[in-house]
Amino acid sequence: MAMDWLKLEIYIPESHFLALQRALQSVDAGHIGNYDSCLSYSRVKGAWRPLRGAMPYNGTEGAVSEAEELKVEVNVSSDKLTSTLRAIRTVHPYEEPVINVIPLCAPEEEMLMEETKEIQEQRRLLGAKYCRAIPQSGEVWDHFKGNEYKIVACPVMHTESQEIYCVYQALYGNYGIYCRPLDMFMSEVDHEKYPQAGQKYRFEKKT
Repeated sequence: MAMDWLKLEIYIPESHFLALQRALQSVDAGHIGNYDSCLSYSRVKGAWRPLRGAMPYNGTEGAVSEAEELKVEVNVSSDKLTSTLRAIRTVHPYEEPVINVIPLCAPEEEMLMEETKEIQEQRRLLGAKYCRAIPQSGEVWDHFKGNEYKIVACPVMHTESQEIYCVYQALYGNYGIYCRPLDMFMSEVDHEKYPQAGQKYRFEKKT
């Protein structure tokens, strides 16, 4: 099941930043992949006016006040929102803390992130197979006969045979787009047939 992600914006006096940081750590807010305690902060100036009955941390009833604050930004998963808000309020000095909760990532986007990880793993395995980097979209590769080609997409899988292909575009002539099996694209030059070839491989990334 896909999980929703949120960004919290927390406005707090700089004097209470370390306490807030520890509180966020205690509920594992800001845990992203193999990293935890991830957050960012910046200095801002806040303004407010305490009304009758207020008990302000700073300021005077009926008067507009201004002060330097920190805006702390941290990502949390939706299932940790309640515990995170509770932890923030235990250390926040304001009577009415300003905590903005912003939807960050839709389930479809999370699925796309997972697909990206799968592609990265596929590229890693292919790179191990050929013992060199796999072409990426936008790169320019030199053909051993002297022409240049721009990678359109790689790896591309044939839906029926499951064979992996590379799609590339000529950077000369009519700028035609071609497709060939990745095994052939990554293969070495037949130096018996082409003894004057200056490259080891049929295609090599332009340096």
